[in-house]
This record gives sequence, structure tokens and C-alpha cells, in this order.
Amino acid sequence: MRKTTVLSSVIGAAIISLSAAHAAQLDFTAGVLSAGDTVLTMAEATVTADIGTLLVGDFVPNAVCPVTSGCEGQMTLTWNFDVENVNFEYGFGNPGDEATVSAYDDMMNFVGSVLLTLQSGTDLEDISGLGVFRTLVFDNTASSGAGYAYGNVNYDRVGADVPVPASLPLLFAGVAGLGLVRRARKT
Repeated sequence: MRKTTVLSSVIGAAIISLSAAHAAQLDFTAGVLSAGDTVLTMAEATVTADIGTLLVGDFVPNAVCPVTSGCEGQMTLTWNFDVENVNFEYGFGNPGDEATVSAYDDMMNFVGSVLLTLQSGTDLEDISGLGVFRTLVFDNTASSGAGYAYGNVNYDRVGADVPVPASLPLLFAGVAGLGLVRRARKT
């Protein structure tokens, strides 16, 4: 009886670990700028400057900034899939800076937004409460200071397939083999 309980616990833990999602981070520095520095393409997402051009690697590590005279433009970040549990760093604002970050689903229906008002330094903004979305619009156009740069964008991919570790099928085959051996000994 004890062996069955231990085995059930091991198998249950393996199944639970397979269902856990792993956070990913966008790497703006690995992206390719094109179209006069208005489009930044990465494997997982695209950033487009709606107002201004894009500056990569400014202020915040692994950051992108929509540039006009400062980081006062507007940019759109669109993933190739739905995401959730998103957070990002932003910063180096000045007095008078503010920005609106709005989330949209895959059909560009408004999901929600947050207002950023950091006056100096950097901060981590957790927008997990907005739920599932595909696109973020960073609007710095209301800033009267230098505006914000955005970086270290972390996210969970919704419905991401978690690969099965190669050893898991071997474990199940071994357990099944032990069951067959035990059954053969009883008969």
C-alpha cells in the first residue's frame, strides 16, 4: 500500500510540474530595426513606432523608447500569441512625465490600461491584473518632460505547450514494466 501511495505522489508531482508555465522575457537588443528605425522585429513580437522612431538600449536595460525630441512618442508592442502575467520596467522620467499603457486582445478590442507617473529613476510595473491580451500601446505623448523608456518585459504565453521531459516516458514505461513483472509473479 505504501509503495502505491509513494508512486502516486511521484506521478502527480510530475504531472503538476508539466502544467506549470514559465515566464519569458523579450530581448529588444536582439531585435532587428527596419523601416527607418520605426519597426523592431523579434521572434516573439514586433514593436512599431506610431509616433517617432525607436531607440533600443536607452536608460533602462534591454529597453526600447519611442523617440521624438525625447522618449515622448508612441509605440505598439504586438506579440505573435496571447500573453498574461506581464510586467516591465520603465523609467528615467522627469517632473511632468506621464504615460498610458493600454492592452488590446487579438481583435484589437480594448482590455484595460494603466497610467504611469514616475518622476525619476526606474520602477517595475506589474499589469497582470489586465488579464490576457496580445498588444500593448505605450503612449508617452502626454509627457511634458523627457518621457519613458520601457524594458525587461516579462510575460507568460497563454496556452503554451510545455515540452515533456525525455525521462518522463521512460519513467512511465518502467512503472508499467514493474506492474507487469509483479502481475506475472502472482500468477
